[in-house]
Amino acid sequence: MSLQTPQTITEVFTAHGIQTPFVVAHFQCQELALAVNLQGKYAVLLEITQHGVFCESWEAAHNAQHVSHRRYDCFYKKADTALTEIMAINDRLTALLHDSAGGAA
Repeated sequence: MSLQTPQTITEVFTAHGIQTPFVVAHFQCQELALAVNLQGKYAVLLEITQHGVFCESWEAAHNAQHVSHRRYDCFYKKADTALTEIMAINDRLTALLHDSAGGAA
């Protein structure tokens, strides 16, 4: 298959070795990041680039430049670790959502 003229999103994912469990976990991470940000206790930056998925989080009451971050990286081209890495991001965001259930401090 030519990546010059992909027919579907699924074909693009398949051509790059992106499996369905990764895609599902990635979509969950996007939802979790939005929910955590809306709660207001923590700030989350979930970034998707050509290299991977990167997630940083910090207490929302502080400026991100002056606070130590928790950063998670997921390089989706590394098929042997991509699912484990995206699940670590998912777990971290789930923990932040549970912890922020009371809203902003």
